[in-house]
Amino acid sequence: MRAISNARILTVADGVIESGTVLVDDQGRIAAVGARVAVPDGVEVIDAGGRTLTPGLVDAFSHLGLINEGLGWAGNDAEETTDPNTAHVRALDGIYPFDRGIAEARSGGVTTVHVVPRGGNVLAGEALAVKLRRAVAADDLVLRRPTGIAASLGERPKATHGSEKRMPATRMGVAAVLREALVKAQEYRPEKERDLRCEALLPVLRGELPLLVQAHRADDIATALRIGREFGIRITLLGATEAFLVADLIAEAGATVAAGPSLAARGRQETREVGFHLPLALHRQGVPTAIVTGHPELPEPYLNIAAALAVREGLTPEEALRAVTLTPAQILGVADRVGAIAPGLDADLVLWDGDPLELTTRVAWTMVEGRIVYRDGSADGPYGEVEC
Repeated sequence: MRAISNARILTVADGVIESGTVLVDDQGRIAAVGARVAVPDGVEVIDAGGRTLTPGLVDAFSHLGLINEGLGWAGNDAEETTDPNTAHVRALDGIYPFDRGIAEARSGGVTTVHVVPRGGNVLAGEALAVKLRRAVAADDLVLRRPTGIAASLGERPKATHGSEKRMPATRMGVAAVLREALVKAQEYRPEKERDLRCEALLPVLRGELPLLVQAHRADDIATALRIGREFGIRITLLGATEAFLVADLIAEAGATVAAGPSLAARGRQETREVGFHLPLALHRQGVPTAIVTGHPELPEPYLNIAAALAVREGLTPEEALRAVTLTPAQILGVADRVGAIAPGLDADLVLWDGDPLELTTRVAWTMVEGRIVYRDGSADGPYGEVEC
């Protein structure tokens, strides 16, 4: 057991405790939090020195571990672009747990990441949520698997497959391939012959998992919502650059959005409207919206900066912090474990040396399940990696 005392605690779910204590049990969960927490004898006490304590940040859209930094082609395992329907591939099988991006994410206070196959295919594969523990196998990182099946509309699948003179080469073709795969899964009878693509889509059709649709243009977003209605399936939009144009339709459909990265170049026609007006527009319509990195498009350590820039565009600091903690945890179905500082949740905590939404603020330490996995200035490894 250990306790973090004398901290300004931003609980996210239950306000701010100006000078409080968090007690962590021997299972790495939060046992108590408040201004008057009794700390048992013999428990290690970490004095926060009045600094700010937040939940670990949660990134709801990333390719962390699938695109390994500094390894080029050999380290890119984010998309299996050999067929427009690869619903059966699993991000888990492509994650490299020693990717330097994982250590860098901890240095930015990120503790939970939604790892999604990249969108070169209409159906890209199975996504999962990972905890940034120290690990030697990807299996040891898993928080929830699967979180959904990734799909993609618009330019990416058109370019990937149309350039090879195969379907889909148009937006019509992309939608048709997606519908065809869903109909085939509806009619699937495993007693005849197993089809792993169909099996991967069954939880989506049953409403157990969302279809995670990477779409940027407003017309592609409308297509995703239309297909969601046709098949009675849940939709989570990833990217969603032009979602501000159809925010009312998204709200009406009950979809959720992992918005961004907004701190990125306008590298494609689809993303020419990128900007931090997006989270605000969606929030005003009541759409559950997470601010994301799309790592490596925006590296993981800058997730808090992305949230800060959303404040500059009109979100309150409380709304922005929630958009990188509790809201993404709810979207991923892991809010019973992460996203806030409350008894019973995992002790994924970050101590900041200033306001977490200020550019000059640094992470003093990052804790995952009660263990400190990053400490600023440590000489124990790259990016201050430690585990204690």
